[in-house]
Amino acid sequence: MRLLLAAAAALNLLAAHPDAKTEWWYYTGHLQSAGGREFGFELTFFRAKLADGQDVDAAHFAVTDVSRRKFSFEEKLHRPFPGIADADASKLFVYNEGWETREEAGKHVLRAGGGENAIELTLTPLKAPIRNGSAGISRKGPGPDDYSNYVSIPRLAAQGALTADGKKESVAGIAWFDHEFGPGGLPKGLAGWDWFSLQLSDGTELMLYRLRLQDGSVSEFSSGTFVAADGSATHLPKSAFEARATGRWTSPRTRATYPAGWAVKVPSRGLDVTVTPRVADQELVTAKSTRVTYWEGACDVAGASGGRPVTGKSYVELTGYAGKDLP
Repeated sequence: MRLLLAAAAALNLLAAHPDAKTEWWYYTGHLQSAGGREFGFELTFFRAKLADGQDVDAAHFAVTDVSRRKFSFEEKLHRPFPGIADADASKLFVYNEGWETREEAGKHVLRAGGGENAIELTLTPLKAPIRNGSAGISRKGPGPDDYSNYVSIPRLAAQGALTADGKKESVAGIAWFDHEFGPGGLPKGLAGWDWFSLQLSDGTELMLYRLRLQDGSVSEFSSGTFVAADGSATHLPKSAFEARATGRWTSPRTRATYPAGWAVKVPSRGLDVTVTPRVADQELVTAKSTRVTYWEGACDVAGASGGRPVTGKSYVELTGYAGKDLP
């Protein structure tokens, strides 16, 4: 009961913030069908304030069909207009054409579809929302606008239906939710970032982001959050973790070369795991919406935490490897 009350109290953090220059709602997850097929999914809604003071709304939807080694994505872009694309400032309700996320009785209801893929999911939070960053502020650089308010629900139970290649199946699994909003500043010299979400079999979660600078170094503003099984969150500065690439993959479309496989360590937690992409090609080339080329994909986790073996699921986002493509 206390978890549900805490989640309800935080719903205003999940609603739209019209004064923010940038804002996004981010869902990723891992699903299994009743027939044993495995999938990853991403559903993201973006809002950005343009130079003319008007907003623009974008959305991305991707499905990784692990069993068939297939990845596909769709995108949307609209000016906000009732019935077309908008976000509610009083509650969690964001939509772009037929894609939407909305809160109903403490649960997140997702709907999206494009081509031969679609999802209809209900996500039940298993942990209360947490605020990432030092004192709840996620800093990206030294400037006054180089920060965001960054809220995560690190584990949600997923139930519903997924359509892949035109075939609809019942699915269940786990999901991760992020919501960021703020002035949207990024520091000078930023080349891109590597973002990780890990959901481990011992009931803990880990979020990390590495901010890569153009000189090849990693920014001191890189950070993360460790979430214990009881839901308590600990801020991790750059010095508290390591995320080292162990392989490479080159896109046949863009010729961009991305890291592919990582060794992730948090020494203070005894965490030492490998993160391995479930499908090599999970690249989005979003020329019709945000115009950002990035890799966002479902991964497996294996290793140890707290001196015990763990497995898990992960999503990884990689930007800046395909040239000057930061938002």
